[in-house]
Amino acid sequence: MLEHCRTQQELWGGVNRTLDGWFEARKQLLVEYAALCQRLDEQDSPALKARLRRFCQSLMDYVSAGHFEIYEQLQTESKRYQDEEALVMGYRLYKQLENCTELVLEFDQRYTSLDDLSNLTQDLSKLGLCLERRFFVEDSMVNIMHEAHREQAA
Repeated sequence: MLEHCRTQQELWGGVNRTLDGWFEARKQLLVEYAALCQRLDEQDSPALKARLRRFCQSLMDYVSAGHFEIYEQLQTESKRYQDEEALVMGYRLYKQLENCTELVLEFDQRYTSLDDLSNLTQDLSKLGLCLERRFFVEDSMVNIMHEAHREQAA
């Protein structure tokens, strides 16, 4: 029984640390987004291009971590607790992220080269709305697939 408790704490603590790191990356992404938006009038500036390059990298890192680490861990956790309802809801929420993921990939492709920044303002605006929706959906996934098991893990 003690071994089971230890395993549960390690599992729960590991997921919590991973989520904490991911939420910290989200905060940093938002800081970079805001800094980039404040410099849009300097489109030929090397500083703006450097910020844009960093932002694209952070954006791709964040989205990749979600798809290849976080969502997978949430799914594994729901399976471990045999929470079929959470798995179904998680899948539905995950499907809602697909359009935003496509937009993120297009944004990264368009702006990694830094060749044409003429539509950057409009594209950042669209991306901002997409990210706002993405964060809401991701938070819902965490609440349904992770936080719902807090009492079972205790």
